[in-house]
Amino acid sequence: MNTQQKYSEQIAATEPNESPFANLDTVTVLMPLPFRDGKMDKEAHSKNVHYLLDNTFLDGSRQRILGIGGTSLIHHMNPTTLFEVVELTSRLIGDDALLMVGLIPTPISEAKRFIQNCLTLKRPPDYFLLMPIPGLCNPEGIEIELTALTQDFERMAPVRFVLYLRSSRLNGTYAKLTTLFDNIVGIKVGTQTGDVEALCSTVPISKRILWGAGDRVTEAARRGVRGHTSGLTLLCPRLCDEINNAYRGCDFETSAGLEQVVAELEEIRFSEDRFYNYSAIVAAAQLGKFQDIDLGEGGPFNAPPPSAIMERIADCVEKLKQYH
Repeated sequence: MNTQQKYSEQIAATEPNESPFANLDTVTVLMPLPFRDGKMDKEAHSKNVHYLLDNTFLDGSRQRILGIGGTSLIHHMNPTTLFEVVELTSRLIGDDALLMVGLIPTPISEAKRFIQNCLTLKRPPDYFLLMPIPGLCNPEGIEIELTALTQDFERMAPVRFVLYLRSSRLNGTYAKLTTLFDNIVGIKVGTQTGDVEALCSTVPISKRILWGAGDRVTEAARRGVRGHTSGLTLLCPRLCDEINNAYRGCDFETSAGLEQVVAELEEIRFSEDRFYNYSAIVAAAQLGKFQDIDLGEGGPFNAPPPSAIMERIADCVEKLKQYH
């Protein structure tokens, strides 16, 4: 069986009782949250959410997922502020999009409390993205703690977890967890394309293997991913959605060609251990002078890129404008 046949089978496979709210085979926009004076600008965030709802180009009337995750600088917000952002986003999107909320699952007690608070919302999140564990940890310990966390919510239908893989050492652990628990519905791969193939051979076919390293997704799609996360959609929604449309239809040649438009900016974002993952997007929005989105003035711990990189970003923005 060739790669395209395998990929087509994965697209066709669905979970029993699957609904549109259990579909990760789309673009998940991990929104860069706007900050001013070190504080989250909720008015600007609302503007950005409305822009994404009004500018969707996915085929088949598919919905995109709006995500609050690492590129949203959740590591630099306290739980109260993060919950306020989740509540605002859920209220704004209603049934017009899906919602994925990232959280750092440590301390476990705090993670559980945050999830429980989210479940009290009139429109709770569709997915919780379990972010990489900061600090000292090992695969055995991660398996123990995430098992406890997922078991606590296993009988709650609205709680679906996606695991964020940032170390190949966790391939076996995450594959095992997706096999054991129905409420772990997928893995976001933020490592290398080789891990996609390894996971696709061990994770149940009903679960989702997402690409988590931006809109350069074709090579991973050839190996079996079924959706990807994007940090650039606010800048160029038509392009990011068309990339997804192409590889989802197994037109890898078209998706590879479209990726070349964002290749340089993605190279900047993911180089040097992702130093400029967030600040490069903010800089691009400022340089593009877009009036219908607002990414603020930059977030805490994320200074603007140096002048040489800013010049490269300026060149990238000119290529993206036609897709905004």
